Amino acid sequence: MKKLIFLAFIALSLSSCKEKDYVTLEINLKGLEASDSIMVLYGNQFSKKISLDKNGIFKDTVKVPDASFYSLVIDEKRMIQTFLRNGYDLKIEADSKDITKTVTYSGKGAHNNTYLIERVNGVTEFIKNEDALFQSDSAVFYKGIQEFETKMTKLLENVKKPDTTLVRLEKNGLSGYVNSLKESYKVNHEMFTRFSKGKPSPKFFNYENYKGGKTSLDDLKGKFVYIDVWATWCKPCLEEIPALIGLEKEYRGKNITFVSISTDKKDDYNKWKAMVKEKGMEGVQLYFADDMDFMQSYNITSIPRFILIDPNGNIIDANAPRPTETEVIKKLFADSGVK
Repeated sequence: MKKLIFLAFIALSLSSCKEKDYVTLEINLKGLEASDSIMVLYGNQFSKKISLDKNGIFKDTVKVPDASFYSLVIDEKRMIQTFLRNGYDLKIEADSKDITKTVTYSGKGAHNNTYLIERVNGVTEFIKNEDALFQSDSAVFYKGIQEFETKMTKLLENVKKPDTTLVRLEKNGLSGYVNSLKESYKVNHEMFTRFSKGKPSPKFFNYENYKGGKTSLDDLKGKFVYIDVWATWCKPCLEEIPALIGLEKEYRGKNITFVSISTDKKDDYNKWKAMVKEKGMEGVQLYFADDMDFMQSYNITSIPRFILIDPNGNIIDANAPRPTETEVIKKLFADSGVK
């Protein structure tokens, strides 16, 4: 009998030590609005809605497909980045009005997620000086990149008993990011020197105007010009159109002209005209007719690309914020003298 009890005890102990095959999440956010009742957990080809319970907490158990990075999202502006692995029992607290600065983690898996806060802060600080690095000569640039890489590597090394998958993902991510910076140095350096603020803008000549006739950049002098280089086949371009239309309406009658330049091939010419009409696109709608000079002059290799030019035809920002970056672009307009 004693032997049976002992064996039962051993079995119970083993089962209690068995790793859970799910994540327990408890997210307590202060200052929620009445409409903030659903949070969505996003991952690679994975998503799950988490509802607010009667105690005002987002609480659920989730079986994640892989140990990896996942985002907890309330809306486009409020997101919590996490690293999750089945077996974690994670509690998250933050002020919903400023999640980035107030988020804290506790419970199993907390130390890996607390590292993410420090990593995000480190990258954010670096990005603030990224433009200055690209403007620097190559020696200063590569020294700055090396210092950043060393700093971020030490940050990861300081995590006590980090998750091995997290370490692998972070090392690969850091290596990829650093390599992409190095590979883009030449193009970006030229961007910040050749196309720096105050330099004369490259010009386009006699582009077909949707409303009739031809239009050149010189025809638009006297006002600020906000240019959108796009195409009907470009999904990110299409995602900017509603915000661009709203921005153009808000600034209608002010000292700025909104110009959209379609880079569609000749086979899609009719598609361009139909889309302009269908979506009610305003401003100056132009078609480049395979004239690559303007795009090549600005080293445009991907779209959408936005450019802001002053009333004298000089560059303000050769890689201006997108319309969906609403507050940023409005600030640039205000600082530049758009009124």
